[in-house]
Amino acid sequence: MKLFKFLFFSVIVLIAGLGYYIYTQTQLKIPDSMVKSAVASKFPIEKSYPLGKIKLFNPKVHFENDKLIIEAEYLNDQINGTMTFATDIHYDPMKSNLYLDDFQIVRLTKENKEIDLDKKPIIRTGLNYAFSQLEKKEILNLSGVEKFQMIKDIKIENNKLTVVK
Repeated sequence: MKLFKFLFFSVIVLIAGLGYYIYTQTQLKIPDSMVKSAVASKFPIEKSYPLGKIKLFNPKVHFENDKLIIEAEYLNDQINGTMTFATDIHYDPMKSNLYLDDFQIVRLTKENKEIDLDKKPIIRTGLNYAFSQLEKKEILNLSGVEKFQMIKDIKIENNKLTVVK
């Protein structure tokens, strides 16, 4: 009887261990450095508009609250400051490309003074529209990386990019 109980519990532990192993093998991590360098490679960005040009450069990229945060310096004629954007990501499994998604400006400074975007919604709308063009360009192509073949989705979880097979 003791042998039967031992074998029964051993089989249960073996099945649980195998299930955990299979579950963890279906998720891969993309290194932060890969994402940061992919985003940084898209800079500097220059946009023209009726009143002049704006140039974004020197991006700092990190994850916060399950969003990708991009803080970049800008130069507009003689005005400078920083713009901070929050974005999600979108993975296209047909092309194996990773894109920025829902690109939104969250903070703007002008010569080290913060601008309240809630009081100036036209600025927020204009900048969101101008830089939403970044959503159309891939930031990372994973088609040539063998271990990333057959990917179903990529999402931000716990401030890391997680690949779901």
